[in-house]
Amino acid sequence: MSASNGSTEHVPVLDFGIYNEADGQVKLGEQIAHVLKTSGFMYVKNHGIPQETIDKVFNSSKKVFSLPPDIKAKKPRSSKFEPSCGYVAMGSEKLDEARRDEIREAYNYIPYNDERLPEEVPEFGPACKSLFWESWNFSKKLLECLAQGLHQPRKTIFADDSHQYIGRPGNFTTLRIHNYPARDMSKAEADHLTRCGAHTDYGTLTVLFQDDVGGLEVETTQGAFIPAPPIPGTLVINIGDIMQRWTCDKLRSTVHAVTFSEQNRHRDRQSIAFFLHPDDAYMVECLDGSTKYPPISGKNYLQERMFASFTNYFGQGQNA
Repeated sequence: MSASNGSTEHVPVLDFGIYNEADGQVKLGEQIAHVLKTSGFMYVKNHGIPQETIDKVFNSSKKVFSLPPDIKAKKPRSSKFEPSCGYVAMGSEKLDEARRDEIREAYNYIPYNDERLPEEVPEFGPACKSLFWESWNFSKKLLECLAQGLHQPRKTIFADDSHQYIGRPGNFTTLRIHNYPARDMSKAEADHLTRCGAHTDYGTLTVLFQDDVGGLEVETTQGAFIPAPPIPGTLVINIGDIMQRWTCDKLRSTVHAVTFSEQNRHRDRQSIAFFLHPDDAYMVECLDGSTKYPPISGKNYLQERMFASFTNYFGQGQNA
């Protein structure tokens, strides 16, 4: 997959700094709703999450991914359908429809399941915990703005109403750190290797922190892929499929991927994604009162999607 330079679309930048201004939340809600109806992806600057908090996760996770494979393998993410911290090994997931091999590994973090944290890097868990809660606090503000932009009577419908168990049993929200190792490859190998295949996310909202290595590409409404390179001081925001379903397709869950290029394939790349999901028992119903999509619980929807992506992982019968 390669980006199209001919597209006239781009990923917009929103300034969250107006949040505390008069009518700032209303203005942000209109802007956020417009972006999520169209491009589906946005950069957000002046978001309020301390850079030091972000850097601590990047720095400590580098140490985690640098551990020997046998050490990382001792703390795997559970193969059962339940929230858990843990290491996700190379080749455990394939999101690409063409089933190309994806050169990436990951570490999942949730606040209430820390027995799989690596003892070798003791600062990793506290760093993840801080960023998890900073990400949730920011997400609440953004989602309350979005509800106003969509003229919802309860501005907390996408936030506290549906995420009461955030960071506790009963909610699957996860902070995931991805590592994409550098890879030398022939032209033939490039045809069946990628970093993260084209996909949409599953949940309510994704908050993405990028390092300084590019590779993220976003599908435009014209069907082309455009780069979403790192912009210092910004977050990247998009919604997942359950939010598109929730809003009866008013909002757009956008296809995206992480690719190799001549410029980035010789460098390791890392990213941190805060994947926000509704509570397990929360019933997601069409906001317009229609029956376009039947009601479904947060857990059942996520279960359907995850088993499709983890086919290889679960199919091997790995237990932890």
